Amino acid sequence: MIGRHPGGQEMTARLLALSGLRPPARILELGAGEGKTAAYLRTLGFEVRAVDLKPSGPGVEQGDIRRLDFAGESFDCCLAECTVSGCGDGNAALKEAFRVLKKNGCLLIADVFFKKKKAPSLSMREPLIWNCWKEAFEKAGFQIEKGEDETEAWKEFFLESLWNGNAEESCVDFFIEAGKAGCGYFLACLRKGEKNGFI
Repeated sequence: MIGRHPGGQEMTARLLALSGLRPPARILELGAGEGKTAAYLRTLGFEVRAVDLKPSGPGVEQGDIRRLDFAGESFDCCLAECTVSGCGDGNAALKEAFRVLKKNGCLLIADVFFKKKKAPSLSMREPLIWNCWKEAFEKAGFQIEKGEDETEAWKEFFLESLWNGNAEESCVDFFIEAGKAGCGYFLACLRKGEKNGFI
């Protein structure tokens, strides 16, 4: 099983590597689901809080990533894997992540984007091409520090989900629509602070 997001734990490790983050940094996982990623991060020595609108595992608190119940500047890092694009209001989620991060903290995000202009908008206001993400990051106050295109991992996830029958019916419909729109997958480290670079 590849996991509930492309690349599973291996991809989470690669995302962490983009940031240079080290234990015992304080991480907030956004949209933690069953809590497997949070549990993995704890084994590495990080201090972790994990929230999900419908938590389904130990160590995950009920919480809305669009309206976080944490004080400002509480975390060194926020981690969002395949959650911002599907949360209902991606712009609000990005702004909340920015708010709860300490100065020079980072948002580690892994999510989908589309290559065709007639693409789904999902939780954003515009078709979710890369420029839509870039504008949303900047509007929330983030600077793009590092990024990687992991579309091949998305393709593997897509095929495995269909082949093994792991995808819910609504997800199958999304996969079909995503394929038509030229779906890709990215990893990015966004910094609350000075501009350090671009994808």
